[in-house]
Amino acid sequence: MKTAPEKTTKGNDRAVTAFDASQLGSWEQDVASLAGMLVHEVKNPLSTLNISSQLILEEMGPADTPKEQRTLRRLEMMQSEIQRIEKIISSFLQLTKPQKMSRDSIDVSRLVEEVISRNREVIELDGVSVLFQPGSVSSVTGDAAMLHQAILNLIINGCSAMPNGGELLVRVMETRYRGSPAVVIEVTDTGVGITEEAIPRIFRPYVSTTEGGTGLGLPTTLRFVRLHGGTILVESEPEQGSRFSIILPAEESES
Repeated sequence: MKTAPEKTTKGNDRAVTAFDASQLGSWEQDVASLAGMLVHEVKNPLSTLNISSQLILEEMGPADTPKEQRTLRRLEMMQSEIQRIEKIISSFLQLTKPQKMSRDSIDVSRLVEEVISRNREVIELDGVSVLFQPGSVSSVTGDAAMLHQAILNLIINGCSAMPNGGELLVRVMETRYRGSPAVVIEVTDTGVGITEEAIPRIFRPYVSTTEGGTGLGLPTTLRFVRLHGGTILVESEPEQGSRFSIILPAEESES
């Protein structure tokens, strides 16, 4: 049975859609079986095409005549599209390949601060202002590289929802989720928002609500979070923005 997002109210009785990704089933086995064939049949020929197009561009040199200029533009477009497909394939492989997880104690606030620090300059070039509110929270047990990528994916997702710039608020806090202590990484944007109908689908592969998106960032993020025993909560209102919250089990303290 399909589960529908919940409706809440905000401010002047505006409808905000809230959704818990733990309601979703698992799709990984459905797509993992395609990964091997995809790698063998597509990745190697694409690599050859990319190298060949680069060599042709280097051999052409300056384009002087209108015909040469048209040819150059077409070659550059071909190479750009080849590289885009290679990126999609790499993301797909990351999504489906078996993951070997580390089990380390992770300082979540420090990890989030590191993600923001490494990417702040690029984010702000797109007109997005980033505000980080760290919290004094419990550690979590898991793989720092996976969580780093999951946090970065949500930040990229938030920035993509603000093509004309905006504000991105990232907070770390502690709460209780289903009766157990948990750590929350909350990413809130002031972007275009997501419709009630679209929210349950955004964690499916190749579903994107932003132009140019691969539709693999959120599925990958959810997979990594689930590997840590967590989930993702979504709250959104069209034209008002969205809030994505990673919920992770807090590390058990030694008694």
